[in-house]
Amino acid sequence: MTRRLAALDAWLLAWPRARRCAAIALTIAVMIALSLPNVPRPFVDYARVPLLRHISQPATYGTDTIADVYESNVVLNDVFDMYTKAKVDQTPLEAQTWSKAASAPYPPAVLLAEAGLSAIGTRLGVGLYGMVLLLAIAFVGMSLWYCLRTRWYVFPLLYLNVVYFSERFVYVQDGSYLVMLVVVMIALLLARAGRGACHAVMALAITMKLSPLAYAMNLPAMTRRRAAIFVAILAAGLVLPYFVWDNYLYIYSFNDGLKGRWYSSIVAAAIAVPFAYALWRVQERRGFDLEDRIGWGLVPFALFLGWKMNVARHLLIVLLVPDKRGLRSACAAIGLALPVLLPGLVRFNSALPITTALLVAVLAWYWRTPGNRNQPATA
Repeated sequence: MTRRLAALDAWLLAWPRARRCAAIALTIAVMIALSLPNVPRPFVDYARVPLLRHISQPATYGTDTIADVYESNVVLNDVFDMYTKAKVDQTPLEAQTWSKAASAPYPPAVLLAEAGLSAIGTRLGVGLYGMVLLLAIAFVGMSLWYCLRTRWYVFPLLYLNVVYFSERFVYVQDGSYLVMLVVVMIALLLARAGRGACHAVMALAITMKLSPLAYAMNLPAMTRRRAAIFVAILAAGLVLPYFVWDNYLYIYSFNDGLKGRWYSSIVAAAIAVPFAYALWRVQERRGFDLEDRIGWGLVPFALFLGWKMNVARHLLIVLLVPDKRGLRSACAAIGLALPVLLPGLVRFNSALPITTALLVAVLAWYWRTPGNRNQPATA
């Protein structure tokens, strides 16, 4: 198996430049074609564009956009009303879509970021929707840049089958995830350049969404100064808000009770905690470098969220951060592909157990093929 994977990897890396460019161009064309029908009519009305007028569009903005717009208005009106939401009324559409409590129950770092994007978008005339769309494009662009410098084929592997994420990013708009993913990509590019600042950037990502929480396992390997900065950022982003904002803690109790029962948390922990321990053992045995640790550091808590809420998205979305070795990205690609290739047999949410099993298999394979601990493996 190892020899076959190595042979396939070598064959793909040996593709001529022209063939690589054609594959990437095809991927981008597919992404655009599948994304166009997900652009809401209030943002751009295709009826005014002759070449696009035959494409049907959503009549309103997506659910996450609606929630994030309301919360951004709350923050921009009075930042201290962020979690009480008493000073800004919802529009009829916002109230019909979400309650005030259910509208963007996220940590302050991501809410402040989205409010800033909303303010900039208003000035530019594109609104929050346009800025989040630019975030999605920036994330994909940084991913492509990274793949071209590691394993180019990871990009088409992740994005040729973009049906689901074209809807999530272009219509529904997972704005909070996109903000976090862009920050993680910045950390990954810093790690690629050998910059220790990637630790602080990953701490910032954790304060936005808890998905990268397992990256904190790398604290013992940091210098004292960088570890202190890492902990300070976490404290400022997750603990200090308790003393600043009334009702801040509601976001944790609300999200905990949003989906799943108490036993869902037990099942999720029974999967995620052993996985995190195994990951820690593997990354030490294999000699994972900072790029590996950033990408894999997104997985354990995403596993917990996915299994607790029984929603594959929480796992699949973080796996879009490209893996320079290719295997973690292949898990996401297979998990996404099977429901598309076998729609009558495999439901989309089956991607959660399928991808989990594949990730476990990859860790087991890494354990059996350890790298040099003193010389971290590279692409």
